[in-house]
Amino acid sequence: MPKRSENGLSRRGFLKGVGAAGALGAAAGAAMTSTQGWLKPIAADAAADEHVAYTYHHSHCGGMCPLKCTVRGGRLAMIQPNDICEDRYRTICLKGISEIQHIYGDKRIQTPLKRVGERGEGKFVSVSWDEALDEIVDQIKRIQAESGKDSVMVTSGAEADVPFLAPVLGARGGGNPGIDVGIGNGLDLATGMGAGYAMSAPEARDWTKSKLVLTVGSNYCESSLPSARLFFEAKEAGARMVTVDPHFSTTAGKSHEWVPIEPGTDAALFLGMITHILESGLADTAFMANHTSLPFLVNAETGALLKDREPSIDPEKKAPVPGQLDLFYVIDASGSAVRADKATTTVLSGSADVDGVRARTVFDLLKETQKQYSVEWASRITGISADKIRELAELYAAGPSSLCLGWGGNDKMSNADIAGHAAAVLTAITGNIGKEGAGVGVYVGASYGGYAATLGSWALPETLVAGEADVPMYDLRYKQNSVRAHIAVGDKLAQCMANMSKSEEWARGLDLIVTADPYFTEAAKWADYVLPLTSRFEYDEEIGNIASGYSHIVMQQKVIDPLFEARTDLWLTREIAKRMGVEDALPKTSLERAKAVLGTSEDPYVSSLTVEKLADNQGMWPCEGIAEVRRVAMDRTFPTLSGRMDVYYESLVEDAQELPQWEPCSEATWDNPDRERFPFQLINVRSRFRIHNQFNDAEWLQQFYEPTLNANPADLAAYGLETGDVAEVFNDRGSFKVRVSGNEAVRPGSVRMIEGATADYTVEGNMQSVTNDEFIARGSKLMCGPVIPFSDTLVAIKKA
Repeated sequence: MPKRSENGLSRRGFLKGVGAAGALGAAAGAAMTSTQGWLKPIAADAAADEHVAYTYHHSHCGGMCPLKCTVRGGRLAMIQPNDICEDRYRTICLKGISEIQHIYGDKRIQTPLKRVGERGEGKFVSVSWDEALDEIVDQIKRIQAESGKDSVMVTSGAEADVPFLAPVLGARGGGNPGIDVGIGNGLDLATGMGAGYAMSAPEARDWTKSKLVLTVGSNYCESSLPSARLFFEAKEAGARMVTVDPHFSTTAGKSHEWVPIEPGTDAALFLGMITHILESGLADTAFMANHTSLPFLVNAETGALLKDREPSIDPEKKAPVPGQLDLFYVIDASGSAVRADKATTTVLSGSADVDGVRARTVFDLLKETQKQYSVEWASRITGISADKIRELAELYAAGPSSLCLGWGGNDKMSNADIAGHAAAVLTAITGNIGKEGAGVGVYVGASYGGYAATLGSWALPETLVAGEADVPMYDLRYKQNSVRAHIAVGDKLAQCMANMSKSEEWARGLDLIVTADPYFTEAAKWADYVLPLTSRFEYDEEIGNIASGYSHIVMQQKVIDPLFEARTDLWLTREIAKRMGVEDALPKTSLERAKAVLGTSEDPYVSSLTVEKLADNQGMWPCEGIAEVRRVAMDRTFPTLSGRMDVYYESLVEDAQELPQWEPCSEATWDNPDRERFPFQLINVRSRFRIHNQFNDAEWLQQFYEPTLNANPADLAAYGLETGDVAEVFNDRGSFKVRVSGNEAVRPGSVRMIEGATADYTVEGNMQSVTNDEFIARGSKLMCGPVIPFSDTLVAIKKA
């Protein structure tokens, strides 16, 4: 019986000759191209040779699930949740379970490879580690001697990481990532938290205290599998769960209500809600007056906030010191302008003269700008009825409410920062932060939302420092820069840059590309050298790394010896450091590094913990205080310049975004004339089957899902397509071919795919061949630079 995909399609073979296995087979012999024999039944006598070891899983999904691994006959035989912890932290998902097959899979890089064909062909020969590293380091030395140390760029991954490599080489990093920063760019300036990733929310355990959990642009029940139970705990506790999504997602199906919305219009929804709350007298005036920048005075002509002096700067961080309330002016009860720290009573509305400058409050500016954003206007833009927008606004304002945002929806649209900014204002005017059951931001990912331990680190000499990434990686294709070599740990080329043809063009022009990873990814095809690293389950010492995830300190123990010729992160870095003459700067062993991670922590709770104590506790130790739900800003103090929610963005006055102003997305709008040629918005979404494009190659997961273009059945019929057909998806940037599936959950006029579909797993070509890479003009001013608008993409489809 054939294997079936999630959508009922027959699954075809995924390994095609152009990949690592086929290309290597022609050049290096079949012995290194097959993993058959690694994954096989355990012999009867192997049970006697059985042991248990502990590690943690992938960090990129935010789970970092602590795992209990059974090894029989030297092979990984069973993976279970670590049972030393409280039940709620004993987590594992299908990706973790699949590792029993995955780490032995045919996409493992088994030996160092050297390119023999053209870049992108995927033709390699097997070479020794010494040959590969000698040649790589010789080329790095030559390139840096000619063009400077920052001509070499090092980018890191999630499963395999090499934290010392960029400093050892004096190389630059990848800079602002351009991915997962759209909403945070707009939200995090207001809260002072999240560092551009919108991770300003309390943990989702807090939802049991919420009356409303409003999920917008997030498929929490799929992308947060390790903590999905928290969604249902909140529901059972009485929270109303409402999901706003263009498509009927898993989370929408588990919610009390699904509210469909036009793609890319989340900001318009928030703006309409803000207007209704202000006009209906539902705002929290005390919170606005005492805990936000809404009472601050603004120069009526220039838009600049009135300040008593220049902000104080932290000399080490080279950034303004938080909590400088005495900088700003407000109006007190007498109607006079006073310094904010001197005001006994602050009013929200009014104007005043300050040293001859006519000024008005931010709140008055907000009321003025909101006049254009009526509920009826928001309804026309979003496709949500005006009555529903009013209802959501009233439920949210009544609170306590949690606004759950995400990285997989509007975050990938060009106007995402406006949505984040509008979410900040919506939170500020209702006071839905800093109290039980209230919060805003990305709740996705158990380790992101829970407690985090303050770990220490191995100290490198001052002479070994990474260079500055003056041009982000995604901009290297367009802007003048000095980068000539790319050392890539993980697949940045095919995952983190849109418009694949531009990425390929850039890659062809580099002098050196090195990929280091456990698995042969799309980007590896473009490398000159491909180096095999170990997975989270393999190590050459009894202790690997130590990290903090899901409210615990977790340890990587050696579960099995390194497979094939794979080497660990520390081994690779030490070998390169040896060739650079700086080997003594690195820890001699992973145990030495692990002791430093604990012992140099500034937190006595962590520094008093030993490697031995952690190992004796099954590689897992609770963070301090986890019995209590982690909440944020409970004292209503924020790590911002003023110490309040700073919702007025002075840095964006020239862009007319000091307060959130509606702006449609750049491409996927209904009035775009290109809709005639390219009638569908292509959205790429998160899923339980993948972490970006990682786990594409896990055969156990391939039984349940292959990359498929989901479309509304009526749209498919209009183009003569049926479920199971192969379609070409195309626009002016490029094209790819993939099977289609009719799905009534998909909004008409849109097509949907799980992100990260690369060429070995589609019928032909890479999903990134068509994605949008156009940046908004204000992008460089945003906290993390512009977001790459992957889903702000229009395409056409036709039967292939």
